[in-house]
Amino acid sequence: MKAVRYKTAIICYFLLWASATTHAEEMTETVSPTANGQAALAEEQAAVDAINQLAGPDGAKAEQPSNGSELTGIMVDRTITMAGKTFYRAFSQRAMGNPIIGNATITIQERPDARWGSQVWIMEGNQMHFRTQLSPRISEADRTAGEAVQIVEEALLRQQLTSALSSNKDLGSEELR
Repeated sequence: MKAVRYKTAIICYFLLWASATTHAEEMTETVSPTANGQAALAEEQAAVDAINQLAGPDGAKAEQPSNGSELTGIMVDRTITMAGKTFYRAFSQRAMGNPIIGNATITIQERPDARWGSQVWIMEGNQMHFRTQLSPRISEADRTAGEAVQIVEEALLRQQLTSALSSNKDLGSEELR
């Protein structure tokens, strides 16, 4: 029984090998270029070069893409309760009009507590800029969000000034904070 299986496996392997070699030979046949083929290749290359050119159809030069990140001004909502969601909405509406906060990547996180309300904090990267306790009353979330915008703006300005004034080649930007 094992001998039959072994012979069958060898025959299958041989058939697969033979078909693969035949297919490979078919794929490697050379095609001789003709004058029409070379002209078509030249036209195709010219079309590709025209597409890759950094100029518009009217001759205006397109701007080079910047090396920095194209994504700025991201606010991540990690809130859970209704009060936290209200705080996030109020904060994001006020902060997106602010050029300093609007260009930062900020995470708003919440830890709900049934007895004391919710603890909300605002972080950029691994740096916490604002933390407060929110009561379950939604009306206080708007007032707290206004205060948070001012505090986070001051913290981001302070951070930008510190990084601009201090230069240490041994530390990365996140270690300077």
